[in-house]
Amino acid sequence: MAQAAGNPAAGPDGGQAMRLELERKRLSLRVLLETAQELSGILQPRKIMETFLLTAMGPIGAMRGVAVLARPTACEGMVLSRGLPEAEAEALEQRLPDICDAYFPYRDLDGDFPASKIRVIRRDQAGGDSLLPRGMDILLCFSVDEEHCGLLALGPLLAGDQTGPDAGLDADASSLLHSLLHLLIGALRGALAVNSIRQLGVDLGRKNDRLTEALASSQAAQRGLDRRVQQLAAINELAGELAHPQGVQGILDSFLLTMLGAFGVGCGLALVLDRATRTVDMAVRGAPDTGLSVFGAADVLVYKAFTATGARTMAPLTVESVSDPATALAHSGLPFEGRYAVYFALDRDVHGVLVLGETISGEPLGDEDAQLLRVQVGTLLGYVQGARHFSVITALNDNLQKRNEELTRTVTELTEARQTIDLLERAGERVRTFLHAEGLRSKRFSWLDCGVILVAAMLLGFLFNLASPNGVPLVPEHLRRPPAQSVTAQKARELQQSEGAIIVDARPQAFFDQQRVLGAVNLTPALFDMIYLMRFAQVPLSTPIIIYGGNLSRRWDEDVAARLAAREHERVLVLEDGLPAWVARGYPVEP
Repeated sequence: MAQAAGNPAAGPDGGQAMRLELERKRLSLRVLLETAQELSGILQPRKIMETFLLTAMGPIGAMRGVAVLARPTACEGMVLSRGLPEAEAEALEQRLPDICDAYFPYRDLDGDFPASKIRVIRRDQAGGDSLLPRGMDILLCFSVDEEHCGLLALGPLLAGDQTGPDAGLDADASSLLHSLLHLLIGALRGALAVNSIRQLGVDLGRKNDRLTEALASSQAAQRGLDRRVQQLAAINELAGELAHPQGVQGILDSFLLTMLGAFGVGCGLALVLDRATRTVDMAVRGAPDTGLSVFGAADVLVYKAFTATGARTMAPLTVESVSDPATALAHSGLPFEGRYAVYFALDRDVHGVLVLGETISGEPLGDEDAQLLRVQVGTLLGYVQGARHFSVITALNDNLQKRNEELTRTVTELTEARQTIDLLERAGERVRTFLHAEGLRSKRFSWLDCGVILVAAMLLGFLFNLASPNGVPLVPEHLRRPPAQSVTAQKARELQQSEGAIIVDARPQAFFDQQRVLGAVNLTPALFDMIYLMRFAQVPLSTPIIIYGGNLSRRWDEDVAARLAAREHERVLVLEDGLPAWVARGYPVEP
């Protein structure tokens, strides 16, 4: 008993205090255990902060509480509150940047947080004293990791001294609060780490998807480049093959074969139609000919292709894609279903169409392939035009060769005729000498003498025409044909300016070089056929043609007018009074 009396803790009051102390510790441990259990299964930082704030306010006995989790470097984060009015809580969230500046300034020179993770701040020492509601005197700052830090503000307390160093908390409550904060820090670190790992996984997945897409795009681009290289190589070989002169049919055959190989198409058709000559050049690959080589059937196909382009007129040397060729060219005689078609026009009379069927792979042609196809069709126009010009030049050369042969024969005949004429002239001279002698001898006129002279003249004329291919007709040719329609100089000038009338100088080259109407074309009867082919073959038959040039004995203008009219030109006119009338009106001449 003495021992019990000597030890105060062994008395009744001491045992009560010990039991209270043990009960407090047991309660603290239970709070820590329950808090750890509550926070262990939460991975959202906001949910963790909300759960912690609710859990911490009860054991401490705080009426209100504020929890802040922020990234001070970016002045961003979250503000959670308990026991505050809604308006005051919203205002507190708006003050997050100011709270970061006021309560998180304790970084060292390297920008890192101090080693101590939790700091107690007295309200009267805080720079942001006016930022938090009054009565919240328990302020603790803590760091979570290198980027995140937090603030916990509690108060007022239900009971306790508000003047202590920990703002009314005893040692046990302060220790409990610090332990709870350590649990919060651990839970936040785990949640932030898990979220970082998840975000990293999402980012890696996105990057992997982007890399997969980039790889697929790169492979597709490589395949496209390989196909383009193959196409360009085939087109380059085609250019070398078509550089040699050949006909339109040969060009179409080579072009179509190259296009089918370059674009991987199984069948196709290339057709060129000349409405002026009503001729058709056509190449077909991979399908039989169903009669499109006939002008009428080919004209229907070309017309349908032109209609499907949506254009009203087509300028020369132009190319247009055909919309929906499978429908537009149906029932037009195509031996296959057209998938791609291009309509082109070389000039007013020459038109054509290129039609390709399904690709061998079944994949449609891309926009770049369709554009390349149109470009190649434009190149085809140049080759076709060159072939047509070459054929015209060849025909002109053949014609010139024939005319040279004819001129050679004519010169030979004229030489022989000249010799015959010399003989006839000598015979005539003898006849004239004989007649003169007879006349001097007779010294008188008689009808018999006239008859002899007339018979002799007729005999000489007959012999001359018989010996010369270019004999003198008994009646001039221009007196036997009707005269051409004439036009005054003023009317001719109006036709030239309003309708583009062509002025033709029918005089020989020497007269033409001395003076002529400005812009006139020299077309003489002697060189009519050759100059006509070079200068007038493509002139529309309805264009007015005005001709001048002639004198009392030679009607060059009438001869040229008659030949132009014979070639079905509709408006052939002769200028009244010729070049002098034009000059008298003051109209332009050259040189």
